[in-house]
Amino acid sequence: MSQDEGPSLDVGSDLLFENDRVRVWAMTLQPGETSSYHRHENDYLFVYTTPSSIRSEIAGKEGPAREFDDGYVQYTEVGSGIEHSITNVAESVHRQIIVEMKGGSVSETTQTPINNGRAQKI
Repeated sequence: MSQDEGPSLDVGSDLLFENDRVRVWAMTLQPGETSSYHRHENDYLFVYTTPSSIRSEIAGKEGPAREFDDGYVQYTEVGSGIEHSITNVAESVHRQIIVEMKGGSVSETTQTPINNGRAQKI
């Protein structure tokens, strides 16, 4: 789905589990592959299960590539929502697990993500 068609609410490529409180997704991106342009309406966390080099695009603006160790974890309170896509700029496969906390956001505005420090700009 392109950004012009509107964002997908599928924040991963494979829904692994869902109950009344959470959705757990897997996402795999081949080298050079870009995720669907998608919208996070629920607070979420993700865990990168592979060393990765990722570039994000938010509101049509491409951010810098960043390198991540496997085990990188980030938690985000989305406020009224976040729309973006990510591109795997590495020469290896990128894999992550995304956990959405259902019920909207606990914050009125998007908060600065909290992470475990396993990332750097390249």
